Order: sequence, then structure tokens, then C-alpha cells
Amino acid sequence: MDGPNTAREIESPAGHIQSLEKGLRILDEFIESPTPLKLADIVRRFDMDRASAFRFLQTLEHRGFLRKDTTTKEYDVGGRVYYWASRLREKTRLIDSFHDQLQRLASITQQTTHLGLFVNDRVLLADFALSDSIISIRHCIGVLEPLYSSAVGKAVLAFLPQERREALIDGLEFVRFTNSTIMNADALRIELAVTRDRGYAIDANETHEGLTCIARPVFNSEKIPVASIGITCVTALASAEPGRFEHLIRSIQAIGNEITAQNVF
Repeated sequence: MDGPNTAREIESPAGHIQSLEKGLRILDEFIESPTPLKLADIVRRFDMDRASAFRFLQTLEHRGFLRKDTTTKEYDVGGRVYYWASRLREKTRLIDSFHDQLQRLASITQQTTHLGLFVNDRVLLADFALSDSIISIRHCIGVLEPLYSSAVGKAVLAFLPQERREALIDGLEFVRFTNSTIMNADALRIELAVTRDRGYAIDANETHEGLTCIARPVFNSEKIPVASIGITCVTALASAEPGRFEHLIRSIQAIGNEITAQNVF
């Protein structure tokens, strides 16, 4: 099953630079592709004329993001991308260090699990792990999750110090994703209070119809939430068997305690 955030990810905000967006999408196509691509591939995939596509490729090649094989005329990822990857390696260390636990949580629950990092007052979907279940929800890495509707967002927001939490709530723009989406600050404050009392957050069809997510915060040494881990499951299956939902909660709490105890943050 495709990632629940795919539709939101491709939407373009007002005021965006279309040429820059297209260039980034072309670069992303090369990064995602298992094999090198030719000019004709880009023309076809992006419905562009050859001259425009060639200028994009030539610019990316000039900046080192692509390299061209002069014999085959194929383009592939260039050295600049690998340089960026090496520079970002330290920043992804935390993500890598928790992947095994995400995978173990996925195996225990037979559901997709994911990690949200609290960065610049936003929750970034940084990693996920799939289970062996026939039904598996594939997430989109790099998506910014809504603080007011997603479980990983509410799990962080609920446990922030009150002053910081209120400042973030005051700055929220509530967008309706489903009929269950929380749409005002007062309702959100009530939901966050419940989240603090029980120790975990729930997104019951609030961000994506038909999907339920459970998440709990991960704290640093000062007891401030810096990340959250979540479980995504089809709503109809979340409580299909007696004790199933309780099993999900116990499992995510146990793994969350392990991650917090590592004291990596």
C-alpha cells in the first residue's frame, strides 16, 4: 500500500518557484531510479520538450548533481549528491541507531512503524519499518507531519513545556484532512491533555481516512520530547481481535522506553 502522505507531498505551496521545483523533482527521479536515465526518459516522465529537459540536465550536471556517460549518453547521480550524503551522515546517526528497534516493533505488532524527529518546531518523518503483514503502509520519508492531527505530532506537542506548547498551538493553521480532523485550538488542548494522561497519542482517521496511528514521545535527558515513534494500521483491523489494540500500546510503550533509556539525545 502506498504511503499515506503521498498526496500531500506533491502539492505545491503558494509562491513556490516552479522551475526550481521541477529541477528538484528531476534530481529526485535520478536518486530514486535503480538505473541511469537518458534524456528521453526525462522528456517522457515529465512531459517536457527535449530542449527544456536538456537544459535541466545540463544545469544539474554542471553543478555536479548529475554525471553523464559520454558513450551511452546516460545520466546518473553525481559526486555532489554523495558529498551531501557524507556531510549528512552524522545527522542521520540517530535515525540509524533506532532503526533496529523500529523494525523489532514492526515485527512484534505486525504493523508499519515510524520515527518522527522534532526539528525546527515541526515533526519530520525520518524513518519507517515494514512488517511481514500482507497489509503494509508505506510512508514517505521527509514529510512534515501535522502537529494537531498526526499521532507522532501530538505525541511531541502534548509533552512540551506549557509555554512552548502554547506558542506552537497559537501559530497553527488548521487544515481539514478528514471529517475527524481537529479544527480548533480548544479541541486540540483537550486532546493533548488526554494524551499526557495516558502517555501516548492517537490519530484515529484524523489525517488519513481509514488509518489509525498510535505514537509515544521519546525524551532527552532533560525530559523534553525530541522525537516520537508511531505505529500505523488500518482502522478496521486495529481492534479486530480482543486485546489487539492494547497489545499495540504495550509494545510501543516498551520500545519507546528502551529508546529513551539509551540517552542518545
